[in-house]
Amino acid sequence: MKYNMAVYVVGDFLRETRLRKGYTQEEVSYGICTPASLSRIENGAQKPGRLILEKLFERLGTENNLFNSFVSREDMELYSAIQELIRNITDDDVAKIEAQIEVVERLAVNSSELEHQCLYFAKGELARQKEKDNEKAMEMYMKAIHITLPDFDGKNPLRNNLLTFDEIMIINAIAILYANDDDIMTAIKLDTWLKEYMENKVVDGKMKTAKYPMILYNLSCWFFDAKCYKEVLTISDQGIDFCIKYGNLAFFPILIVNKGGALAELKETNNAKIYLHQAVTILEAMKQVEVVERVTDWCKLYYQIEF
Repeated sequence: MKYNMAVYVVGDFLRETRLRKGYTQEEVSYGICTPASLSRIENGAQKPGRLILEKLFERLGTENNLFNSFVSREDMELYSAIQELIRNITDDDVAKIEAQIEVVERLAVNSSELEHQCLYFAKGELARQKEKDNEKAMEMYMKAIHITLPDFDGKNPLRNNLLTFDEIMIINAIAILYANDDDIMTAIKLDTWLKEYMENKVVDGKMKTAKYPMILYNLSCWFFDAKCYKEVLTISDQGIDFCIKYGNLAFFPILIVNKGGALAELKETNNAKIYLHQAVTILEAMKQVEVVERVTDWCKLYYQIEF
């Protein structure tokens, strides 16, 4: 009875959240499970796996912090291994990504395609970061995204679709590949889609706090490359304000760097010096020695600004 009640409460909360946001079962379940399965989960007639439940809540723009689905020890072990792999990807730790891929592959032998999405994504990261093979990386990213978004062609936003955080990470990785291949406008188009999606569909949570500033930082870099300096200022200010509000220090100083660089390009030299000095001071306090050296060298070389 306790198990059945737990499933019912999870399903009830899932249904109420979906209806409150005005989404159909087809929109929420697309690529994750069938609408019929979602209906059974909502009615308490089907026990959802931990990963499926998490992705359904992510499509709803929220995190499943209130409920734990009762799953087997094997399912929980696989779920934990996938979460560790995602952390390794977020940290850009190539050695740990490589080792964790082997762990997840061993545990995911009899699992569904959804569990393999993160594996393809991780293999794409290895191809991009370790092997420097952008073509192979794109192949892996597209395999990953097509598990849950089969209609995505790699270039054009699917603005009517709901997204999970894994999908956001994969699409962002695809955008980075385009930027690396000098297709800046496609990169901007994809991350602008992600920016607007996170602003309009994702409630504030730890994943948004981690990923939203990253997307804004990427956009500010790519607008800089496209010489759209006013857009750099707008995007950088959004990112800086968000980082201050939610305490994200990782992207805070480098967003200030981009703002300072844009001001320098717009010949607002005095303001540029103020922001670039602030950024260097923060980076020094964070003991980011290599970043400080790169920023100070860049300021001196391109703008004749010294600290």
